[in-house]
Amino acid sequence: MSARSGDVPSYRSRYGGAVTERSDGHLKVFADLDFSALAEPLPPRPVVWRLRRQLPAWVSTLAVVLAIVAGSTAIFGLLRAVGILLNGTTPAAGAWVAAWTVSCVAIVAGVILLFRWWHRRFGRPLTPLTDELRAFAEANDLEFGSVTRVDATLPAPSGCEGKVQRLTRILQPATGSPWPPFLIGRRVFHDPVPPDFQPTEKRPYPGLVDDGLFLAVPMPRRLPHIALLRDFELSSTPLELRAAYRMGIEFDEVFTLLCPPGYERDALYLFTPDVMAAMLDDAGGAQWGAEVLDDQLFFRFPPSSLPGAVLEEDLRRAFLLVERTSVQLEEQARRYSDARVGERSLNLIDDAGRRVGRRRIAPALLITLVTLPFMVIAPFVLIVVEGALSQPG
Repeated sequence: MSARSGDVPSYRSRYGGAVTERSDGHLKVFADLDFSALAEPLPPRPVVWRLRRQLPAWVSTLAVVLAIVAGSTAIFGLLRAVGILLNGTTPAAGAWVAAWTVSCVAIVAGVILLFRWWHRRFGRPLTPLTDELRAFAEANDLEFGSVTRVDATLPAPSGCEGKVQRLTRILQPATGSPWPPFLIGRRVFHDPVPPDFQPTEKRPYPGLVDDGLFLAVPMPRRLPHIALLRDFELSSTPLELRAAYRMGIEFDEVFTLLCPPGYERDALYLFTPDVMAAMLDDAGGAQWGAEVLDDQLFFRFPPSSLPGAVLEEDLRRAFLLVERTSVQLEEQARRYSDARVGERSLNLIDDAGRRVGRRRIAPALLITLVTLPFMVIAPFVLIVVEGALSQPG
């Protein structure tokens, strides 16, 4: 892993050590950004809850599925109640249907109250940005696009190779602007479709995978796949958790680092103490996740009650991650090469290191698959027991 200048010119040399100094949270490279378009009073709109603690994915999945099962069963119970009122039945059967229906309604209400309580207990109400992003971009020599576009340049995460990638809400430097390269947006993946395919609410894109909001910063060379997962992602990630590698007590308390088997030393080479400190201070402390895919460093936006909502504090943090945090990894990336490839000038990663493997099924998905059949079982139990109770003694 000898030192050598990479193929992508570094913007760090233009700004000196200012971009790596972490004494405060003030922007330096982006110090001239004009945030006045975001500082004006925003029009009234529904708030988004910024969560300092995310509800575990398995809990939220179980709660939502239970609410769906209970809701569908409650509707069925209400229909049966109408039938009983019109045709009559035994007191025991009527009491059974009433108790079952009320219980299902209570479950739905309980799930709603759970999420509302969690948001207020562990969240802050913030106003999301919408049209203000365009005004912000125009004032700062940036480009903003809200129209969805197909993109084939950004590397796909594990399991999405071969799918169509669509980006929306894109914010990036305008051509010829002085800003370092970055791209903020939201991306989804889906299976290939005919050119005339028009998605609808009832017929969405097949095989749809929502990868969420991201910040992408180019690296000077291709790197092995490394993912920094936050605690709440562990039960929902499709990545194989057996690929986890311990980096140190303080780091492991915030992130779970995944890398392909055999690339543990590469991860240690890239994630030096300075890189880990930068990730902890600038990303982990603000609940951002991170992932290295080929020659791009992706940062995952913090959790909120509305995935896809852009908040001002996240936007400010994104510029800090571009100018300060990503530079730490860039320094190591310039000197890195995959010893398994042999020839450094090829700028390649061996197939074994390109992606972490996927587990067969994530716990959150398993919960969904196990509980959804109860949408059929629960009404069936309601009818069978009602039929038994309606028989004359």
